[in-house]
Amino acid sequence: MHIETQAELLKLSRLLEAEEGSLDFLDGQDISAMAAFRASVSGFFYEQHQDSYQRLAGISKLVPTGASAKLATTVLGSVLAAGIASELPPERAIKLADKLPEDFMAKLCIHLEPKHSRSLLAAMPDKIVATVARTLLAMNEHITLARFVGVIQPSALKQVSASIEDGEAMVKIALYLEDKSKLDALMGLLSESQQRATLKAATDHELWPAVLSLNGYLNTELRGRMGNLVAEQGDTALSHIIEVASEQRLWTNLLQAVNAMDSKHQQNVVNLEKLREPAIMESLITTVAAENSWDELLTLLPLLDQAHLAPALDVLTERQPQSLDAALNHAHDSNLLGLFGHLPDSEVARVADVLKSNAADSWQAFAARNGDAHEIEALKAALA
Repeated sequence: MHIETQAELLKLSRLLEAEEGSLDFLDGQDISAMAAFRASVSGFFYEQHQDSYQRLAGISKLVPTGASAKLATTVLGSVLAAGIASELPPERAIKLADKLPEDFMAKLCIHLEPKHSRSLLAAMPDKIVATVARTLLAMNEHITLARFVGVIQPSALKQVSASIEDGEAMVKIALYLEDKSKLDALMGLLSESQQRATLKAATDHELWPAVLSLNGYLNTELRGRMGNLVAEQGDTALSHIIEVASEQRLWTNLLQAVNAMDSKHQQNVVNLEKLREPAIMESLITTVAAENSWDELLTLLPLLDQAHLAPALDVLTERQPQSLDAALNHAHDSNLLGLFGHLPDSEVARVADVLKSNAADSWQAFAARNGDAHEIEALKAALA
């Protein structure tokens, strides 16, 4: 099961108070559709009691804040209090929050309905947000913390992120984000030591599927920074990451990370012994073809030494000869020229045969566009 599907099913099972894993039959469904369904159900549950929340919120305004806080903790409980809080004016809710115990506030936040509590969370002072976040972190409430990231003020997010030293927690919070476009902001706030802790946790706690999946949402600068830190973990860790990319079909995400690394790290990664395994290379090219991520792969192929280029050519010419036609149709010409210019003399004839039999029209169009390119002179001669 894809890691992001696992995350979505966990959030859905939690909402429905179902056992973890009991919704695994939904594997294969569209993730965005499941998220939309979850949001609809959450809103439905809330709206069934919204009139009561509004009436109780109105009564609360007539009672001193100290007394309201006492009633919340001794009579109402965190579930009902969460609904009432969402119907209070933010300024009133902030006054009440100052009177509530930290653990009660944290439990209340767990039960806030995301859509109806956005304005409340956005208005909360940084100090209160940071205090509640520390309590939620101690409770391993990563899903709740992930909801915070999308709506709290940037200054509050900075305080919250600075307090998270647990790399495993950071990975899980990032994975559970509802809006992955917020990931850049979150990861960009981390210090280098926090980033290292996050990547170490991925190794220690088998979280590389999550980290690789999340990499697809990062900007190029962050990908490069994190990628360089990954490369520093050594060949054993990198080989394991390659296995994860193969098992989870996360090759495109890994290729994006490698492309953003420093050149010395790129050279090391693409020439790892693990990539010479036929099954690994076939998995890589199969995924690239399916996801049309040829440019991410082809920019790196010229960095391969001959021992590592041979397995790639075996797949492209023998086991998946149709892939060259797909590459010619979808990749940028400059990247294709990089591949063809990197071919050893001993491989030119083999590649030319496949082009002639499986990609003749695509090759002719490509050659016409790049008639003066010296990188394809040998292939043109072989095909003449």
